[in-house]
Amino acid sequence: MAALRVSVKLGKETTDLDFDNAEATLGDLRSKIEQDMSLAKAKQQLICAGRRWQGIAFTDSLTLREAAGAKGLKDVDGVKTIHVMLIPPAPSAGVGDTDEVSRCAAQVGEAREIVAKLPDTKSDEARKAVLLAQDLLVKASTALDNLDLVGAQRERRRDLLKQIEAVEQDIEAKKRT
Repeated sequence: MAALRVSVKLGKETTDLDFDNAEATLGDLRSKIEQDMSLAKAKQQLICAGRRWQGIAFTDSLTLREAAGAKGLKDVDGVKTIHVMLIPPAPSAGVGDTDEVSRCAAQVGEAREIVAKLPDTKSDEARKAVLLAQDLLVKASTALDNLDLVGAQRERRRDLLKQIEAVEQDIEAKKRT
């Protein structure tokens, strides 16, 4: 059972972050938000009990209990809970990066399907299909390289780049046969 739970609301979604240490700090919370919710520390704006957690009064070494104060700390089902609102950054700050990663994943999936359906012959149709698959992979790879991601989205990008390499190897293997 967690010693402290922080319920973070971003838009319409609420994410519960559990801490085993009751003396978790604001820096711990920001790191966990970066890891679990893929929002960079520099772009995080937190509000709790009507107070914005920023500036010299809310350093990373400040404990969450001290930051929340008496109004922000509630007891829910036997667990001390702090409800925090995370203000979404402006669209230019990389919020659409999740959608971009999903779009790249779709391109990789489409290229994988094209490679799986490749005929064994060396026809023009097969050559065009290979070119289309390679084009999709290059576009996805380039888009992924241009993104500034953190946390879970960074891991997702690494997985997609590995998938791209695997599909490219499949293409090369089919070219040799």
